[in-house]
Amino acid sequence: MKNTLHSILVLVLCISCNSEVKKVANDVLKAVQQTEVQSTDQLSDFDKITNELLQKTPLTDEELLGAFPKELMGFSVEKANAIPYMQQVVGLFGNRKIVLSIADAAGKNNSLVTTFLGFYSYVPPATDKKKLIKVERDGIKTISEIKYNETEMKFIYDHRFHISLSAKAMNPDELWEAFDINLLKGYQEMNK
Repeated sequence: MKNTLHSILVLVLCISCNSEVKKVANDVLKAVQQTEVQSTDQLSDFDKITNELLQKTPLTDEELLGAFPKELMGFSVEKANAIPYMQQVVGLFGNRKIVLSIADAAGKNNSLVTTFLGFYSYVPPATDKKKLIKVERDGIKTISEIKYNETEMKFIYDHRFHISLSAKAMNPDELWEAFDINLLKGYQEMNK
């Protein structure tokens, strides 16, 4: 009975406000259509990126190591190792104060790029223990995680390489300013 009364009340309101209801309904319909178009565009971008990366041959461990920076922020590389079967190289600088990881997202690792781009659209809110910040720096989308006294910054370089850079006692702005993006040019030259 209660539901019937609610239905009748809604029907009476709709009839009395017919033009207003139509306007609201049309506005809602337009908003839904725009959202669907934006979602379709975003999915097609992901599909395009994925397909391009699937067509590329992953770099070998030797190629990844050969292009890896020998110096970073005034520190020489202490140790750089390729992680077998992962298409990734990790290096330590400045008595482990700075860590740089470069992963090739070509071939089977293409999800590194699409996951990053999807995560960039929604960065979860900060907690007491960690804070995530998304900022576009010099045209590059970055996600920084600040935890205790360490910042880890992730970004995609040249639409292919997933970069993770972490440093102690630096905030994201200081880390980006201290990092020379030109050190990655060797990877850009191999991305053909």
